[in-house]
Amino acid sequence: METLEAYMPEDVYSMVVMGVVAFIVIWLVMFVLRKLIGIAMVAILIIGGLMVWHNPAVLQTAQDAVVRYYDQWRYGASTHDDQQHL
Repeated sequence: METLEAYMPEDVYSMVVMGVVAFIVIWLVMFVLRKLIGIAMVAILIIGGLMVWHNPAVLQTAQDAVVRYYDQWRYGASTHDDQQHL
């Protein structure tokens, strides 16, 4: 059975170079993934905004939800408002 010892370099310089290369590769992968996730989030917001903008029923529902959440945050929830939205 082969072990990793056969593939690992024995000198310190090679180990340091492998560590630096591994660090750079991990950093680049994380940088690219962060950018891709950010681009995907912006695309989701744009597509969702277009869907809401072009569909009046969804637009009205979104406006009602935003106004309801804002009113609840600004004025607090009352029992009358809670019964009205049920």
